[in-house]
Amino acid sequence: MRGKVIHYLVLAAVLLGVPLACAWFGGRDDLLAGVRAFPPRTEDWGLDPAKLWNMRRPFSWPVFAAMAAGVLAAIAPFAWRVLRGGKLLASSPSARPRYAFPRFGWAGLALGAGGWVLAWNRFPCFAWGQPHTYLLVWAGYILAMNALCVKRSGQCLMTAHPVPYALLFPVSAAFWWFFEYLNRYVWNWYYRGVDGMGAAEYTFFATCSFATVLPAVTATAAWLGTFRPFADSRLCGLARFDVRRPSNVAGLTLTAAAGLTGIVFCPDITFPLLWISPLSVFLAVQVMMGDPTVLEDLKHGDWRLAVRFALAALICGCFWEMWNFHSLAKWVYAVPYVHAFQVFEMPAVGFAGYLPFGLECAAVSAWVLPALAGIGKKD
Repeated sequence: MRGKVIHYLVLAAVLLGVPLACAWFGGRDDLLAGVRAFPPRTEDWGLDPAKLWNMRRPFSWPVFAAMAAGVLAAIAPFAWRVLRGGKLLASSPSARPRYAFPRFGWAGLALGAGGWVLAWNRFPCFAWGQPHTYLLVWAGYILAMNALCVKRSGQCLMTAHPVPYALLFPVSAAFWWFFEYLNRYVWNWYYRGVDGMGAAEYTFFATCSFATVLPAVTATAAWLGTFRPFADSRLCGLARFDVRRPSNVAGLTLTAAAGLTGIVFCPDITFPLLWISPLSVFLAVQVMMGDPTVLEDLKHGDWRLAVRFALAALICGCFWEMWNFHSLAKWVYAVPYVHAFQVFEMPAVGFAGYLPFGLECAAVSAWVLPALAGIGKKD
């Protein structure tokens, strides 16, 4: 436990301190004003949200094409392996026989459906709760996804590891607050429908919403693990990556440094690293401390865990963006160069950010308890 606390403090110091120090010593008082302001609003920088686009780089076909090609090239080998093996919906051997759908799953479906209706409508009698529907749909999703795991395998994270899974909620809140903090430097997304909230109200409801991220992603990853592609060897024998190799540790460190400094000095270029730098820091710190990482299997070319969590985050991302679309309190994007072909509010190429985000969810969940990432119980 003491090691985990030290680990957390080191991560917090790096992720919070490096951008702040760069802004401070770089004389970026404009950034510091936005970082200090709470709740985060574009108006705190003296910006009109409607005119935010005037500050960003316009859409660029060459940049969009390069990013799209890079994403497709990265995922193509994995997609080919999965599709080539067939039987995508077949159960893994450990997921048989089928079990009854538990009652809490039906409660989750009802809660999620009710929350969805409330989120996308404007009932006068519900005006008091209209900005806070996010928690309803995601509480329902978490219950339903855990129930689907029980249906397919007879168990779920919520019942198999109740205390660590419950701990994911506060850890998840702190986890996403880090990304909110990093976004203060790049302003790739901002919120609408929260103007009437004071700091205390915003903090409370935002924290409750952020607390659902890790439980949702880990439950989805556990559900994916009940399918054959993540039980057989089709995602094995791929490219190998030894996270403990000194050159790879150096690469992770440089990536983290480029991301955490670049979001201060050249955010319109380095903004994609916002989703990669925290993972690089996490892995580098774990390796330096001699702790296990979620990428250990990559040394043998086994990508099942990595692909499972990347896909889980992407699935959750689709629901995040869908349920956000017509909600009163919502986020809106302002992404330089590639803001086009929107799916809901998200630029199409932006969905690629969910893939490394899934690995970050795996890393943090495994730090709480390795079994939550499906890698076996370890001390």
